[in-house]
Amino acid sequence: MRFCFIFLFIIFQSCQKETSPKEVTRGIYYWKSVFKLSPNEKTTLDSCHIQKLYVKAFDLDWDYSKKQFITKANIHFEENLPKSLVLIPTIFITNQVLSQISEEKLNDLADFIQTHLVLVWKKNTFDEIQFDCDWTISTRQKYFYLLRQLKKNFPQKTFSATIRLHQIKFAHKTGIPPVERGMLMFYNMSNWKKPQIKNSIYDLEAASQYLGTLDKYPMPLDIVFPIFRWAIIYRNKTFFTVINNLDNQLLSKQKFLEKNHNTYNVLQDTFAFGISLRKGDFIRAEEVGFDEIIKGSATLREKISTQKLTFALYHLDQSNISFYGNEKLSQIYASFE
Repeated sequence: MRFCFIFLFIIFQSCQKETSPKEVTRGIYYWKSVFKLSPNEKTTLDSCHIQKLYVKAFDLDWDYSKKQFITKANIHFEENLPKSLVLIPTIFITNQVLSQISEEKLNDLADFIQTHLVLVWKKNTFDEIQFDCDWTISTRQKYFYLLRQLKKNFPQKTFSATIRLHQIKFAHKTGIPPVERGMLMFYNMSNWKKPQIKNSIYDLEAASQYLGTLDKYPMPLDIVFPIFRWAIIYRNKTFFTVINNLDNQLLSKQKFLEKNHNTYNVLQDTFAFGISLRKGDFIRAEEVGFDEIIKGSATLREKISTQKLTFALYHLDQSNISFYGNEKLSQIYASFE
């Protein structure tokens, strides 16, 4: 009898250690104002077997001179959206909108968002809307109220919202948005305006500080990983500007730059990369290596409790495709399945 008990206990423990297979849908973001897919972008969608496309519909920002919310970067369709994909309009809302708008105007804002989304999205169908906003403790109440009002305007639609790592760790303070799903942004892990940061886009050591309670988050979570890169320029040890798609490979070839660990010092005044640089400026290139993405994917797969989820990449762009290649992108998707 004792032998049977020990045997069953060992079997039970073995089963517990096995990772349950997850039901994963492959997704990617399209974060440009003109919707027109290049041949290579279409090839990526097909070869990587991508099923969901998150398309930025518009930005919502605050005009301080007019003291009102305004739209920016409205999507313009130069070709039809692919019917083979599930399409999710995504609306980016700056925290300034929430901090500046009065509570009395939130109903008007909800009505405006509904009208404007229908206008820019044309006749394209959708079943889900995603809201991208880095809300704070002080704007939480307004943001959550806005989402509830929008839900009244779109009662048949699924709502999702982007979730930052700090909103996972401090959920008791930042709150849980009143939506059906969250999209965990596994990037922008540090303050990119600080010159001493190693890599603000992606740093697994920094991320580990936020993942202790990930499996306890009371909402189904999808995940998005970064495949973008940029270079951050500092002047007088203060943030100056960001240049997209500028990487170590290109910077290392410039004779007016001197490499110093993970940064490049500007040796002389010059005009490059579309801006004027001064002697003494320094540049930090930030990109995410393939191996680091695979490592992070394995970490999240183990820690996240959601079994049926979307694994997405940010974002679909010719430069990002060329940087990784479709074979590696496919491997990134497969690493979570």
